[in-house]
Amino acid sequence: MIRILHVTDTHIGPTPDYELYSYNTYQQTQRFVDYVNHHMAFQPDLILHTGDVCYNPDSLSAKLAYEVLSQLKYPLYVARGNHDDPQALCDYFPNLPHENKHRIDYDFIHDDYHFIVLDSFGHVQPAGEIEPEQLIWLQKKLEQSNSASIVIVVHHLPVWTGNGWLDARMRIINGDELFDVLQPYQSRIRVLLFGHIHVPSTHWYRGILCSSAPAVFSQFIFPDDPQERFTVTSPGGFSFVTITTNQVSILHHQLGDILDGD
Repeated sequence: MIRILHVTDTHIGPTPDYELYSYNTYQQTQRFVDYVNHHMAFQPDLILHTGDVCYNPDSLSAKLAYEVLSQLKYPLYVARGNHDDPQALCDYFPNLPHENKHRIDYDFIHDDYHFIVLDSFGHVQPAGEIEPEQLIWLQKKLEQSNSASIVIVVHHLPVWTGNGWLDARMRIINGDELFDVLQPYQSRIRVLLFGHIHVPSTHWYRGILCSSAPAVFSQFIFPDDPQERFTVTSPGGFSFVTITTNQVSILHHQLGDILDGD
């Protein structure tokens, strides 16, 4: 069994007083860190951050993000989001590879659970894309994996939702090509974790469970019309994922409710 704290979209800016949609992203992330370190009733084996660690793709934001997130007491692994600069993330977060600054693709083993992290940065924002060489790399990793349980990690929305805004603007545009590679290994892929949409969601697609976490920064409500503006709500949150060889349990939490004792 492995227990994962799934967090996403902290959107740290270049200074501690930076605000996004009238919310201080640094303070919200610090509240999350303090809760995990001092008040959480359960202990995760590791923490997965599914991207948009920063809002500004620059070194100052990455440095500040690392300063607050490195306070966490548990191992932290991050994916690149559409707002993140790969060079800046690799400069500050020690678990990231350093040989390729164009895309941050990497994998690691934790207690025989194989985690494969893909950089889904898209060239037409805010949609995502997996490049052909990444799919080849993923195929090789899956072929070579000896683990009974595999977890896939991306930032962008990998599936269709039926919501016009999300499907038109937030998806991995070649998501079916990604699932073409994944599907032969579905019996060992326990879950695909993603962020980007700022709300918790669960999808079953081509035999693979996909789940997003509520964003630490805040949650969004998306209209059906992709030309309209989305609504920013608060509080943010996180998800707690427990995986065994035959079961996946996902619990979503709101930071405001937890910290305020509601």
